[in-house]
Amino acid sequence: MMIMNLSNVVVTEIYGGILLFVIAGIIIVLFINDFIRKRMVFACETALRDREKISQISVDNETADYLRRNNNHELHRIDEMISKKDDIIRYKLCLKKRSFDFYLRKQNLWNYKVIAIKMY
Repeated sequence: MMIMNLSNVVVTEIYGGILLFVIAGIIIVLFINDFIRKRMVFACETALRDREKISQISVDNETADYLRRNNNHELHRIDEMISKKDDIIRYKLCLKKRSFDFYLRKQNLWNYKVIAIKMY
C-alpha cells in the first residue's frame, strides 16, 4: 500500500487545476473559431439574398447566373478551406453541387463583407 504525503496531494491538485484551465481555454478558442466561421457564412448568405449584389460581386456571368437561379439553397462548409492574403479572406463553400470561392473583407470584430464570388 502506497501512502501519499501532503506535498504530493498539493502538487496533484495544482497540476489538475492547470490542466482544467488549459482544457477550458481550448474549448473557448474552439467556440470563438466556430462563431467567426458562422459569421463568415452568414455574410455569404446575406450577399446571396440580394440579386443586384450578386451581379456586382460575381467574377463572371456564369457565376452570377448560377447564383441567381440557386440563391435560395443553403451554403455548405465541406472542406473548411480558408486562406488569407493581405486583408482578403478566401472562404470555400458549396451551393448545391458547385464549389465557390467567397472573397471577404473584415469590417470589424465580428462582421465581414463579401467583395467577390468565383465559381468552380
